[in-house]
Amino acid sequence: MPNPDNPILVEWTDSAQPISAWMFLENKPRLEVIQCVSVGWVVGETNEVLMLAPNLGDIESGGSAQASGFIRIPKSAVTRRVELMASNAD
Repeated sequence: MPNPDNPILVEWTDSAQPISAWMFLENKPRLEVIQCVSVGWVVGETNEVLMLAPNLGDIESGGSAQASGFIRIPKSAVTRRVELMASNAD
């Protein structure tokens, strides 16, 4: 089960969404990657992929936790990974 006290922030690069409309080559989109930032709990990890879930539920019910919003990020696209710490400020 993920540790609900330690989400991470991941900065990563992604390709731009394909553009389906026809256009003249002189008007083609710029050549650039998209800079992305995601925050969530690590719910899976391999040598190639980091999987985050930004939403957790039933984490203290004693049963199986739930998650939604899963995102799979290729590790080759990750440029920065920071563990976030919970604040004790009340």
